[in-house]
Amino acid sequence: MTERWFTDEELDALSRPTMDRAIAAIDAGELDSARRLCGEMKHEWLMLHDLMVESILGLVSFVQERLGDDGVAEAWTQCSERGWRRHHDAINRLDRRELVYLLAATWRAHSGSGVGEHPGRFAIEEDEDKVTFRMNPCGSGQRLVRRGVYEQGGYGRTQEAHDWSYGRTNFPLYCTHCSFMNESLPIQWSGYPLYPSDPPEDYGSDPCTWYWYKDPDAIPERHWRRYGAVKPSH
Repeated sequence: MTERWFTDEELDALSRPTMDRAIAAIDAGELDSARRLCGEMKHEWLMLHDLMVESILGLVSFVQERLGDDGVAEAWTQCSERGWRRHHDAINRLDRRELVYLLAATWRAHSGSGVGEHPGRFAIEEDEDKVTFRMNPCGSGQRLVRRGVYEQGGYGRTQEAHDWSYGRTNFPLYCTHCSFMNESLPIQWSGYPLYPSDPPEDYGSDPCTWYWYKDPDAIPERHWRRYGAVKPSH
């Protein structure tokens, strides 16, 4: 019979959320332990995040291999209709100022706490019309490119230029979901893009940029035009 590896207390600690353990350490005055746990927690999410992101890329690449670019468009559309649409509808019911906090939280999560290879980073700017989020790199799609995952895994890029690839051929397949979720499908559902965005021109240096307009009517017409849609008139 082998000796036991862990005590019951150690197993209990391993099963507790790291944040709870850090707070308990702070309450106990064990600041060095709390700081260590916070540092560990920054890395916990990144492994799962990157695994899920690459898995999605693998799935959509498989769809392209079997069904071509048209299959990719159909897959993103069906997926977004089933899952994203209810979030889109909920977002449009929220106070637009409050949404800035939620979008910032989303990008903090996607940034993986700024750790790992080519760590995610973003900055926020505001002018009289909008709040702008500039990711450089985006913690998901842009990091896939910078980390060389497309080449390592033999993953797909668009075979032709489409409105949902921002008019580009050889566009990274993972990033095409943003076109459906942020612009083309929201235009169909509510008449307006949700998060009008501009992907990087150069994935190695340029930011991916998302805009949150204080008044949806201030969104530039170009975000409709790229899909052959017409901006509602008021």
